[in-house]
Amino acid sequence: MKTPSAPHPLRLQLRLNNALTIVLSIAILVMVNYLGYKYYYRQDFSKSGYYQLSEKTVHILRSLPEPVRVTVCLVNNSPLRTEIDNLLRQYKYVAGDKLQLEYVDPALHLDRAEALAKRLKFDLRENVVIFEYRDRHKFINDKDIVDYDMSGAMFGQAPRIKAFKGEQQFTAAILSLIEGKLLKVYVTTGHGEREFGNMSAPGGYGEIDLRIRRENVETIPLDLGEFPSVPADADAVIVAGPKVPFRPAEAEAIAKYVEGKGKLILLQGAESVSGLEPLLAKYGMRLDNDRVIALGKLGGMTGEVLITTALGTRYADHPSVRGLQGLSLQMPDARSLSLVPGNANASKVVSLVQTPEAFWGETDPKEIAEQNPKRDAGADVPGPLTLAMLYDGGEVPGQGIHVIGTRIVAIGSSAFLVNQYIDGVGVDFFLNVLNWMLKREMALGISPKAPQEFSLAIPQFQRQAANSFALGLIPLACALIGVGVFFARRK
Repeated sequence: MKTPSAPHPLRLQLRLNNALTIVLSIAILVMVNYLGYKYYYRQDFSKSGYYQLSEKTVHILRSLPEPVRVTVCLVNNSPLRTEIDNLLRQYKYVAGDKLQLEYVDPALHLDRAEALAKRLKFDLRENVVIFEYRDRHKFINDKDIVDYDMSGAMFGQAPRIKAFKGEQQFTAAILSLIEGKLLKVYVTTGHGEREFGNMSAPGGYGEIDLRIRRENVETIPLDLGEFPSVPADADAVIVAGPKVPFRPAEAEAIAKYVEGKGKLILLQGAESVSGLEPLLAKYGMRLDNDRVIALGKLGGMTGEVLITTALGTRYADHPSVRGLQGLSLQMPDARSLSLVPGNANASKVVSLVQTPEAFWGETDPKEIAEQNPKRDAGADVPGPLTLAMLYDGGEVPGQGIHVIGTRIVAIGSSAFLVNQYIDGVGVDFFLNVLNWMLKREMALGISPKAPQEFSLAIPQFQRQAANSFALGLIPLACALIGVGVFFARRK
């Protein structure tokens, strides 16, 4: 039996060379993929800059002192999942290792989701994005990230995304966590004010209190009947819908606090007297003795109906409301505000929100009660009406320091924030005002982004031609090729 000869050295060398070539090719491919994963370049080429981050966000992300952990607790089929993923990838690209991302789907990773909910104390039924920094955390609910257009609901159409506010909310969350200090806002009690923390009563301020606390702000009750002055550690004071006036000593305590570079938010609806009207007048603002109404038509009804919920559609060019352009702010039981004529502080007052011209300030409650209001020239206040004003005292002069002076915001309604009526626009408006009041302007002014929709209008004859080509010519061509191949093989 013949013994097989040993492989030729050249053949063995070729085999080794081929093997090394394959191994090196795989290694190069793996290295290129790794480098592409680790070091990549992202650029927004969309016409509207939809995926481009604002300069404020980029500055904050590049200045992170320590890593921020972001946990997305959303189901995979959430309509916002893609939008949130794209935005957070852009955040990660800018922040690098200073931003850590994790995705938890409660439907697929129940154990991880339950452990997370137990640790951070939230309901798994909520779709949230959680930001953690050191020992602090902040929740962003999915309904705070987007505004929907519901106009097509009556025609059976699905809600359409009108404004995506992800960058605005995420940047504000990161900024509030980095600041670290738990800000203290005192809310007055003892005069029938709206009750902060009350989630059960329709007229309570439970929902807005929860949103304020998620801004790293603590709300503390303040009864000026027991304490003669506003505490020195107050970052701001909120007076929300008092039913009886403040006593002179209480009003004086608030006035003294405001004069000492204090920050005051007053929410006072129609036919309400707080006793703080002279304080507002001193700073150039006046609460008109009226109720904001309009007459309008509702679909399917004949004639005009009385509209008692004021609608704010015009916003000032101010950081606190700049991001609300194009949105409608609903304010039930509202009164109008105006400038005090000849007041020296009027130049420092800004009309934040105004109604359309169709609204007017009705000064006769009897006409409203009888559902028969009329525009009375000389008595009623013609539109457009101002629903909210602010006074900005500016910076206090000094060398090397930046001290913000007195700030006052007067809002002609307290009902728009109650549990019964609160909505996304109202929450955004109030939190923006509060953040401006607390000197958190960095995250304000980041405007929501509207997704671009493109429609392709194709004439009827072109649609018919396309259908004929797809359903007729292509199958016919395939059949002819098949017949040709058949006869070619027979030959």
